[in-house]
Amino acid sequence: MAEEKGPTAPPGLKIVVVGPTQGGKTTVSNYVASDEAVDFEYPFEYNPTVGVRILECERNLGGPATPVEVWDVGGSTDYEGCWPAIMHDAHGVVLVYNPEQEGQVSESGAWYEYFVQNNDLPDEACVVFAFAPNAQRGTRQRVSPKIEHLNVVNISLDDGSLVKTQFERFLKAAKARKDSGGGGGEAKGAEYK
Repeated sequence: MAEEKGPTAPPGLKIVVVGPTQGGKTTVSNYVASDEAVDFEYPFEYNPTVGVRILECERNLGGPATPVEVWDVGGSTDYEGCWPAIMHDAHGVVLVYNPEQEGQVSESGAWYEYFVQNNDLPDEACVVFAFAPNAQRGTRQRVSPKIEHLNVVNISLDDGSLVKTQFERFLKAAKARKDSGGGGGEAKGAEYK
């Protein structure tokens, strides 16, 4: 007779991309999940993400290629009821906000509290992209006091290679946490049943 086993976690990494509406989440998600040489560019027309989009890719993080799911979460709080399910088994959070848009600096702290702190993820399981599309390369952006202790990467449309490099570094750390079986490798999904 076959032995019954409980559900197992997927073999790859689940990364959730969150932040305020019009912060640049979809632009960053499309870029980091692309396996092709594409330009890091901002769309001319804004199309809000409805709920969540899941992009799949593979990354060489040491050893065989690792499947990666990039969950691009809509920035509207209309979808808040879905957030616990979205966070279930997440290995990391990419927080994206536009420091040039009114209110997004302070909002970024609330997104951090909900998606990282409330899901018992360690701070190392979060990278922040302060995405000011038209800023000059190297411009230091405003940061909420709630997230200034995190790895905050200031990016503009001129920083495509920096975005890829930081994302790959973040994935390697997430994989190491997952493989070690400790250190808050997966989010529980607040109140997820």
